[in-house]
Amino acid sequence: MSTEQLSLEAQEKKEEEKILLPGEFSVFLKDKGVNSIPLGNDASGIETLEIETKDLVNSCQLLKSNTETFIDSLVLITTLDLKKGYQSIYTLSSTKTRKFLRIKITVPKDNPIVPTVTHIWSAANWYEREAYDMMGIIYAGHPNLKRILNPENWEGYPLRKDYIPPADSLNGPHPLTETEFAEKTLSKES
Repeated sequence: MSTEQLSLEAQEKKEEEKILLPGEFSVFLKDKGVNSIPLGNDASGIETLEIETKDLVNSCQLLKSNTETFIDSLVLITTLDLKKGYQSIYTLSSTKTRKFLRIKITVPKDNPIVPTVTHIWSAANWYEREAYDMMGIIYAGHPNLKRILNPENWEGYPLRKDYIPPADSLNGPHPLTETEFAEKTLSKES
């Protein structure tokens, strides 16, 4: 067998390994009529899956109320700014089974709306407010969706890749947006 054939076989084997089998939570949701895309386990061994925005609330309710899964704890909500949109990422756990699950929801940048899960886990309240404040994801149905870290009159969302911070006398102008205002601010004598 030539080295070219061996490398081709090795490449095909790698491609086969990329096909991810659904984990126990993905199978559970599928049995309940919820489609999910298995993303495998992360480095910590946490099953990760992606579901559609419309299925988030139903999935969370099913996972929490079922005695097999008993996902009773929302550990974290975090966000990512990707080329394909913004992601709202939920890390969930069961205090009974000590298992973890990560659910990813991707929304388009021009319409970043995700339903709230505050009625399922009260811990979602501040996490969703932080995600709104820093990434601009709107959590529909949230009982008090307003900024939590930045002032109410803050413009923009600091964790977005396209965010340009404001120029002020302390920070100076952003290198990408030097303006007359910033130049005047910095040239003032104290």
